[in-house]
Amino acid sequence: MTSVPPNVPEIPVQNRLPWWAPVGLAWSFLTIMPAPTWTPGPRTLMASTAFFPVIGLALGGLLGGVGLLLDHLLSSGPVAVLLLAGEAVLTGGLHFDGLLDTADGVFGGRTIEHRLEIMKDSRVGAFGAVAGVLALLGAYTCLANLDGLTRLLVLVVTLPMSRWAMALALAIFPAARSVGLGATFRQSRIAWPALIATASVVLLAWFTRPFGVVALILAGLIMLAGGWYLTRRLGGLSGDCYGALAVVIEVAVLYVAVGMLRN
Repeated sequence: MTSVPPNVPEIPVQNRLPWWAPVGLAWSFLTIMPAPTWTPGPRTLMASTAFFPVIGLALGGLLGGVGLLLDHLLSSGPVAVLLLAGEAVLTGGLHFDGLLDTADGVFGGRTIEHRLEIMKDSRVGAFGAVAGVLALLGAYTCLANLDGLTRLLVLVVTLPMSRWAMALALAIFPAARSVGLGATFRQSRIAWPALIATASVVLLAWFTRPFGVVALILAGLIMLAGGWYLTRRLGGLSGDCYGALAVVIEVAVLYVAVGMLRN
């Protein structure tokens, strides 16, 4: 979320972008897979957040389907490792990197300016390392306790919920910096993308209830509490913060899934 992904074919700006431009932008922001992109204005950027849950659904379905195939070859523990590796590859590790940078900055700096400066440093500090290890251990432990269609259901709920939280946080909380992708998103004041993203996850929660409903409520609460805390510590949210929120929500929802759905 900190920048437009590299190696994406760029199409010159046109007076009128194609109707699917926001979908392509959402795909390029949340995955490393190639997609046409442009140099869009703030409104088009914000419009792309309406499709964040859809991209999460696609990723969850893909990983869950791969998991079904791997179940015929491996036990749930090794499959969990491969699925975590697959998600890291598909997303370029952007969200996980955001968690490391955010943990280092939020817990390692004494002032807002110092915290933001630490987050710009590519080196991983002690707080970031601890946060990363805990997140990976938590996600692995939960996925290792799930398999088959249950794991598929969990992934197609968890990943859209975490991406929805990013879209809603972009609409609700201020940007920590005056420049950067987060600030560019915030230049647009349109609210309909967040409403569409919310409507899509509400529909998903309804069809996957009761687990989906609990996951939706939990994701919303973590997004609000986490966004409020990060805003107090940083003066707003940056691209790293959105990634951190996504990872924390994923792990939290996975824990709920194990408690509700594990056989």
